[in-house]
Amino acid sequence: MKTKNTKRFSSFAKGTATLAGTLALTSALMSNTASADSCYIMVHGHGTQGNVQSGTNQPALDYWRDSYFDEYQGSDFLAYLLDSPTDNYAIVGYDSTDESGYPYWRNETAGEIARQMKSIKAGNGDGYTHDQAGTQCAASDDFYVVAHSQGAQQMIFMAGNATAGSPYFNTAFNADGSTTTVPYDEAFQDVLGIFTLGGAMGGTEGSDRVCNGSWLDSLVNMAFLGKDCNPSVEWLQTNDSYLARNMIGTNLAAPVYAMGGYKSFPGAQGASAGFLTGEDDGYINLASQMGCAGSPKRNLWDDLNQYKTFWGVAYGSPIFRCNNENKGTPRTYTMASIYTDHDSERNGGIASPNYVSVEDDMTCGDGQNIAGRIAACTQ
Repeated sequence: MKTKNTKRFSSFAKGTATLAGTLALTSALMSNTASADSCYIMVHGHGTQGNVQSGTNQPALDYWRDSYFDEYQGSDFLAYLLDSPTDNYAIVGYDSTDESGYPYWRNETAGEIARQMKSIKAGNGDGYTHDQAGTQCAASDDFYVVAHSQGAQQMIFMAGNATAGSPYFNTAFNADGSTTTVPYDEAFQDVLGIFTLGGAMGGTEGSDRVCNGSWLDSLVNMAFLGKDCNPSVEWLQTNDSYLARNMIGTNLAAPVYAMGGYKSFPGAQGASAGFLTGEDDGYINLASQMGCAGSPKRNLWDDLNQYKTFWGVAYGSPIFRCNNENKGTPRTYTMASIYTDHDSERNGGIASPNYVSVEDDMTCGDGQNIAGRIAACTQ
């Protein structure tokens, strides 16, 4: 039986944890108490028709192992995540395509994810044939959610409306504006933590440019994105009126551990980073990925760091200032800032990336990719 950090994650879930620094946080997460097996519930991002599945067509599962760039071919996020014979996983699929254009608050997105999470946690399986034998989740497992890109907005909206008194408690919306009751509270019950990877918690500057950009932005969009301003893209803009954190209550049903990438895409596609503000993973600004207070388009080094000063002159190395006193979303903890791009975040395409030390971060898994870090921090 594997040992886990269940009691520590539970204390975060109750909002009682204070992160006093890297050593204290790492010690807390890695302290071992006997527990159940792990179940990682995988929530994909934008542009995937994850509600479709057959023996030969399973986009939601392929999302975690397909790659856009040749150098990442053959990579598999799950190969790094499942580092123990007692690790299990479950694939959640929903329709996040531009053609459907569903925002994160729709029944087809948030509602569908919640229903699948509830079923998975009851031990009903995910409906996929796993390449790894015996890895379907059981009702007795320890549950973690792993969400990439748009999946982070989904998690903030859902977890932020999973407690009584939240503005949209257990509510998703239909095309005609009517509402549907969905089980957010049951979906997140006993979830020990949500890990977001390159998450669009603060929206995306790319969506800003698609929906409200200049003629130059239109050219960039045609060259690199090829999107139109459908509702799913519109609701990924960085303006406060679109952000999930402004549609939730004062608490989250489970703590969020944000992991951000700051590497441009390989080759010519890396030019996309030149049109984004500050550091980014080729697609989403790093500040947006971290759930910090303030603009998601801020420059990391200028705005998210604090230097020591002598007579008003800054000196030495900066301190990363997206800490627990500077949250834009409640119970969101910055876990890591890693030299990886938006594509390799989800498929493990870079095995051992560099990283930047972050104040109050987790050092478990340092030097590993995002999947490996999650595995190391939940053992």
